[in-house]
Amino acid sequence: MDGSGSAAVRVAAGCLRTATAAVSVVGVAMDMAHAGVLPPLVFFTVQSNVLLAAVMAAAAVAAFRGRPGPPPWLKGGATLYILITGLVFNLILVHGPVVAPLPPTSPDRVLGLGSSDYMHVLAPILATADFVLFDRHGGLRPRLALLWLLYPLAYTAFTTVRGIVLPDSHYPYFFLDVHWLGYGGLLRNTAVYGTVFALLGLGLVFADRLLARAGGAVQEATRRATRRAERRAKRRKSR
Repeated sequence: MDGSGSAAVRVAAGCLRTATAAVSVVGVAMDMAHAGVLPPLVFFTVQSNVLLAAVMAAAAVAAFRGRPGPPPWLKGGATLYILITGLVFNLILVHGPVVAPLPPTSPDRVLGLGSSDYMHVLAPILATADFVLFDRHGGLRPRLALLWLLYPLAYTAFTTVRGIVLPDSHYPYFFLDVHWLGYGGLLRNTAVYGTVFALLGLGLVFADRLLARAGGAVQEATRRATRRAERRAKRRKSR
């Protein structure tokens, strides 16, 4: 979707993006108010939600004004990182060994939901829905999967250096805990998770292309139906 979309579509996109930004902000704010063993911003969960909130807020403003939003590489990256957040938490962390504190979760609840629900469930779902329904598709390229990988790699380097500088501190995730894994284990996990994240990025690019083709097919079908209706109308007038 871009500035050429109908007013109704732009408003719907703006509303969904505003809701997505609000969900991430609420989750982050809840954790900021109840910092645990580690500062909330140390967690990939919180960082990815902060990024998503900023990108979605900018995209919402652009949609309401009928203007192009953030560039596809940035919007796609924010979507990928929040998907990583949701998938890693729900598939790995909740079932993993307790050698490091889980990503922060506030004891408070807003509308019956905890901060983990907002950041690990609602935010990924809403971001994915926006990507499918309202993004302008066809602009993502396979090389972006490697570009997007730079941030998770930088985050791994950050947690490692932080662990060296602050040897008595906790690591944010067990699969990055050098004290438990050793450097060999960390390198192995970095390679495995990096490969998975790169494949997930390629999957996002592939989905973008499929959606672009599907959108083009729908537009072509609409044009054909319009032309047929116009021809029928002309024939009726000529009778």
